[in-house]
Amino acid sequence: MIVVDASAWAYALVDAGAAGDAARRTLGGDPDWLVPAHAPVEVLRTIRRYEAVGALTADAAAVFAASVGDRDCRYALPEPWLLAQVWTHRHNISAYDAAYVALAARYGVPLITFDLRLAKAAQAEGICAVTPDQA
Repeated sequence: MIVVDASAWAYALVDAGAAGDAARRTLGGDPDWLVPAHAPVEVLRTIRRYEAVGALTADAAAVFAASVGDRDCRYALPEPWLLAQVWTHRHNISAYDAAYVALAARYGVPLITFDLRLAKAAQAEGICAVTPDQA
C-alpha cells in the first residue's frame, strides 16, 4: 500500500512528459492506493487548470476527470484521529497536505508526491517520502 498525493496522481493522468512518465512508473508499482477523501477533488482541480490554460482539450480533460472517479482507492474519511493529526501539522504544511502525511505515518507506508515541501515535512516525521525520478 502507498499513500498517493494529488500531485502524483494528477501528473500520472495528464502529464505527457518526464514527470508523467515518472509518476506512472512509480504508481504502477503498487496498485493499492490510500488517499484522503479530498484527494480526488484536488486532482480534478488540477485537471481543470490544465484545461483552462489550454494544455488539455475539453474532451481529454473529461476523459481524465472520469478516470478519477473510476480509480479504485482506499479513501480515508475525516475521522477524529485524522483530523487531530492534521491539526498537529498546522504550522508546517497545509491541512490538505497534512492528511497525506498523517495517513502515511499511521499505516507505515510510503508517501508518493511531487511536492518537495510535503516530502520534506514527511521525512522530518520519519516517513518515507518518494518523489518519482524523472530521469
